[in-house]
Amino acid sequence: MNKKWMIGTLALSLGLVSAGSGALAATPTVGNTTVKTVAASLPGKEGPATINNLTVKSIIPLVVHAKKLYTYSNAGGNTHGMETFMYNGTEYRYLSSDLGSRQQLMNYIKRGFTHNAAAFYAQTQFIEVNGRMAQINEDIGNQLQYDKATAVMVSKTATTAVFELSVPQPNGQGDNADVVVKLKKVNGYWRIDMSPDTLF
Repeated sequence: MNKKWMIGTLALSLGLVSAGSGALAATPTVGNTTVKTVAASLPGKEGPATINNLTVKSIIPLVVHAKKLYTYSNAGGNTHGMETFMYNGTEYRYLSSDLGSRQQLMNYIKRGFTHNAAAFYAQTQFIEVNGRMAQINEDIGNQLQYDKATAVMVSKTATTAVFELSVPQPNGQGDNADVVVKLKKVNGYWRIDMSPDTLF
């Protein structure tokens, strides 16, 4: 064994030098090498959408998650550089490139909704023009505070459930709205089984 390595190993073991400094260190340092781990997730399997035990408490994060999906898609996605056009006398806007095809839109909505609910939403609220998804250029939907809702279970089986939510109005204006939410278990996870536009 090389004398430098022996002395370096002895110095390290006795704590005379740190592993990252000194000429006798066994492994020289070359800058700060940090490895970042990024979690990859399949569409529909991130965050609150991974709920497999549905309760009056776990439904609220799922509904809040679904509302975010609806709000983003209903606004046309990333609205930076939005393209508009006229069709049959009505102004439409193309969806952003991350939602631009029917399949992309469906995959996005299915992160919180069943396939049938997503298909109904895509069919009734959007049109396809030159292979791109578009919608009427207006913002719709309610401003109810789903994150502050309370839930009551109306019925539940192994694969279906119905909850009634009491949802506060924005800024506490008026009585809470009563909202019925129908759900279905898909591949082990609960999804909302009604079109986003009928819920929000």
